Amino acid sequence: MAKVDDDALAYTEELPGAKPNDPIYFENEVIDHLIGIVLELGAQFWVTRDRLAFLEEQLAANGTVSLEDLEHGRPSDELQKKLQEERQEMIRKVYGRLYQRIGGDGAEAKAAIMS
Repeated sequence: MAKVDDDALAYTEELPGAKPNDPIYFENEVIDHLIGIVLELGAQFWVTRDRLAFLEEQLAANGTVSLEDLEHGRPSDELQKKLQEERQEMIRKVYGRLYQRIGGDGAEAKAAIMS
């Protein structure tokens, strides 16, 4: 899968909750736990979406696919680009809602999750 450049994520260090292993987003701990759940569900969703897209690509190209192919193969450059674009759109739509009051839900991917 596509590797994300660490510098491309540097802006996240300033976001609420960025402190490793102890994210604090809101004063209410229950809300923080709910946000943690949403973030984890989003991550798991994306892993599934990514793998499904690769599976579909393999089936379309070869008519068959093995677990070995899924575990050790990699999507084509074209599919990786498409998935990256779709991932950024999902980030904007889902996580941008966390910052709706400052326009995050209508901003581009990077700005959508900045505070």
